[in-house]
Amino acid sequence: MKTPVRPLIIGAIVAVVASLVTAPAAAHPPTNPYDSTIFAPIRDEAGFKIGLESVADGLTAPLRGVTAPGEPHRMYVVDQVGKLWAVDLATGAKTVFLDVSSRLVVLGVVGPGSFDERGFLGLAFHPDYRSNGKLYTYTSEPNSGPPTFTTTLPAGVAADHQNVVAEWTANRPGDPAAGVNPASRRELMRIDWPQFNHDAGDIAFGPDGKLYIPTGDGGGADDTDVGHSGDGNAQRLTVPLGKILRVDVDARNSANGQYGIPSDNPFSAIPGTVKEIWAYGFRNPFRMSFDTVTGILIVGEVGQNDIEEVDVIVKGGNYGWNRKEGTLCFDPRGAGPGVATDDCSTVPPLPAGLIDPVAQYDTHHEGHSVIGGFVYHGDAIRFLQDRYVFGEWSRLFAFPAGPDNYGRLLYIQQRNLTDGRSLKKIEEFRNFAREAARLGLTNPAQPPAFFQQTLSVLGLGQDARGEVYVLGNRTGRPFGTGGVMLKIVPPEG
Repeated sequence: MKTPVRPLIIGAIVAVVASLVTAPAAAHPPTNPYDSTIFAPIRDEAGFKIGLESVADGLTAPLRGVTAPGEPHRMYVVDQVGKLWAVDLATGAKTVFLDVSSRLVVLGVVGPGSFDERGFLGLAFHPDYRSNGKLYTYTSEPNSGPPTFTTTLPAGVAADHQNVVAEWTANRPGDPAAGVNPASRRELMRIDWPQFNHDAGDIAFGPDGKLYIPTGDGGGADDTDVGHSGDGNAQRLTVPLGKILRVDVDARNSANGQYGIPSDNPFSAIPGTVKEIWAYGFRNPFRMSFDTVTGILIVGEVGQNDIEEVDVIVKGGNYGWNRKEGTLCFDPRGAGPGVATDDCSTVPPLPAGLIDPVAQYDTHHEGHSVIGGFVYHGDAIRFLQDRYVFGEWSRLFAFPAGPDNYGRLLYIQQRNLTDGRSLKKIEEFRNFAREAARLGLTNPAQPPAFFQQTLSVLGLGQDARGEVYVLGNRTGRPFGTGGVMLKIVPPEG
């Protein structure tokens, strides 16, 4: 029988994350020598002005809006608690299309009402969904089966949970009320996760018809905790953690016989490597999208203590974690909290060919947890055309019970993310706080703490016409019914 270590892990998590409770004047972490250094500032509300339109409410913690092939009038919303909602974009009417809540770990890392990064995290529809009805989910489940890949945990230490990718078949594609056939579930892969956090999970099909699966480094901090093999998971090609995986759901040549490994994957022919790897060196590639015009893959990579970043992903690319954080070097500093530094002489030599982000901003001075978004290709807001729109979970993070309702909406000023030039400029949309208040999403009883209240930005969505939606709630936690789906619209007047 494996030794239960979950209480020890949770205790360590509470201690680490509690140190991240911040206000602009507080140290983060207390021993960070770069606490007063602003690496990448964003001018507050200096960008374009926008409006918000309420589309749906009564959700819990909506993380992503996904459009199914052939259903332009509808969006499927991933709710962290296990429900997949089909939302009519014209009326806001919503239907539970699939419920996987019974498969999930119990949410609330330190009890009911508390923060958590696990749950129902990702959804992708097969490119031929209209004819075959297949869809795919990414869920955090209790340890209940052998992992697809060799565990990174030492003998006798149990995983906190397992993240699972599964295939399902809809009863009648295009008719959400008909639901999904529960007997159709087929498990593609199951991965041991050392800690509760850094789960990533925003799966998506690329223009090539292959399924891309982002994975975080396994959780904890600095990619150095139990189950992180000393020098970290993200840089090791022998483990699936800290990667973007790429598989063929219509083939069966994987070791477990449940999916295919494309022959053009960059490491498919190298003995001893995880052949599913497409790119590596990630901490927590939480949200990602393919530009519907150019086809490029863009990821929001959540930082540790100093830098949040936006990455454009290329085949075989190494994005640096845990040797770098953004464009800076990263020093894990042994038992102390790791820090980013612009003095690379203090850290071990860097691997060759590391790829820098296309944009970055400060975690401590600007906000916590970048929320990857979409390149805007709608018609409603002409000034946003071809610009990357994304979000930030919250400027303040108080683990485990808030306040977390200080998210922001951001965009990259330059239209071309792949011109090979220097870091792109990030701008903050104007009017987000005012619109959130107008829609009744802020808490009047809670006074502003350094910043204006908005809501916790948990995810974004893009409809078939290229318009962009914001998803979030008032707490940043997977409890209650305060989750909403909002459409970004032209400002009034």
